[in-house]
Amino acid sequence: MSSHEEGGAASSVPGTGPEIAIPVEDGDFNLSNNFIEKLNLSNVDIERFESLDEAFEGDDQKLTRTTKPLIQKFPLTTSYDFPGRFLPRVISIGPIHRGNYFRGGSDSEQLKLRLAAHFVRNIGVEKETLYNVIKTEIGSLKKCYDQKLLEPYDDDKLAWMMFIDGCAILQVILQCSNYYYEDDEIESWSKTIIETDLLTNLYLDLFLLENQLPYSVLGLLIKSSNSKKENFFWKMIEGFIEDNVIFPADMEQPLEKEGEPVHLLDYLRKRLIIKKEKKKTLLNILGFIKCRILNCICQCGPHRATKMGYNYLALRKAKDLRNAGILFKQSETLNVSFSQTFFIGKLRLPPIKVDESTGTMLMNLIAYEMCPDFDNDFAVNSYVSLLDSLINDAGDVNVLRNDGVLYNALGSDEEVAKLFNKMSRVLVPDQRIYSTLRLRVQDHCRTKWSKHAAQAYNTYFSSPWTFIAVVAAIAALLLSFLQTYYTIISAK
Repeated sequence: MSSHEEGGAASSVPGTGPEIAIPVEDGDFNLSNNFIEKLNLSNVDIERFESLDEAFEGDDQKLTRTTKPLIQKFPLTTSYDFPGRFLPRVISIGPIHRGNYFRGGSDSEQLKLRLAAHFVRNIGVEKETLYNVIKTEIGSLKKCYDQKLLEPYDDDKLAWMMFIDGCAILQVILQCSNYYYEDDEIESWSKTIIETDLLTNLYLDLFLLENQLPYSVLGLLIKSSNSKKENFFWKMIEGFIEDNVIFPADMEQPLEKEGEPVHLLDYLRKRLIIKKEKKKTLLNILGFIKCRILNCICQCGPHRATKMGYNYLALRKAKDLRNAGILFKQSETLNVSFSQTFFIGKLRLPPIKVDESTGTMLMNLIAYEMCPDFDNDFAVNSYVSLLDSLINDAGDVNVLRNDGVLYNALGSDEEVAKLFNKMSRVLVPDQRIYSTLRLRVQDHCRTKWSKHAAQAYNTYFSSPWTFIAVVAAIAALLLSFLQTYYTIISAK
């Protein structure tokens, strides 16, 4: 039994002797000495319970998650299977890999100085002015990092590092960008000053989790120029992000950022997960109504699974879905959707291009979402997990490639399959994101009418030759019927 009164509450514990009250204040239990004696708790037991309370109170202070996580080292669990996916190839940005040598011993710091010098000349602002802009804001810029990373540096060293790194990044973006130059002076800035093979690997370094610089550093440098050049640099950065999008869905309007990005990797993620609603047509609405009717029919069957059970089921492989009458289509947006037209299902996916850089970019995005202080929905983890559930071997990749939702520039289809299968080991997807999609796809696969229609389609209409053979057979039957009919008529 328990009683509650204003300003506190008391719980009584029934026993063979008199009741012992347990005072309750603010949700905490304060054990009286008599109650402790009754429970036969030793001093060691009491200390253990106190440490448990302290650990709970400490969580409120330590587990602070935000949409703007600190720049930090990636989770160690991710590095074991992919050690080469997180290390810079050409230059280091920020304090984590500062001073390291890459690509046959080339000095990263000297290369950055060279790039920074060209940027300072291009932007037309005195180097002392640009450096002072960074140094003035060093207090707020330091808050963007895990403070353990900054212990070896004083403010002057940090300001110089951010100044050089920021200028070098903007010069690299300038040379990598495919932006159309409207001014001869600006066009001259993009003159290549480093080897092409280095440049190809260098742009990938800008999207490594441990190789990031606060985006506000780039903003401070850009805003130091005149309005014409400032506008150009913002468009240049936007174009650079667009050039490196892994899911190249069409964008009718430019990306509207939800506040300033944390860094370039965060900017890329924001671009990848942006969602845009598609207008519903009459055909979509009719297909949805039909789907609901079929789902109701399926619910009467003996093999209907519960919704909770479906939430944690992976999709079938691409080949199996094709055999069940599901086609893969390019999504006009970055959304994933499923629809039915008669007995044919259509799973719409954002097209993905897979090349040498895809694994590195995806792994760093996956690791970024796993940062302990990052409050996010694990959108990239969840989508890669969805793709992995569709891909088991080269045959599945071939289905997706033929349907135009996957572009293979990596090599063989087997290599693509191995890439996704290996990435699946470290994924932490949110199973709720695609739970409704899984339900609808599984319901479609369990509908006998859809199965029979799909089998008929795959048997008789999957290729031009089988289609021609079916038409020829039908024509032969029709001609035989007509011949028999006229024979009977003539006999009369």
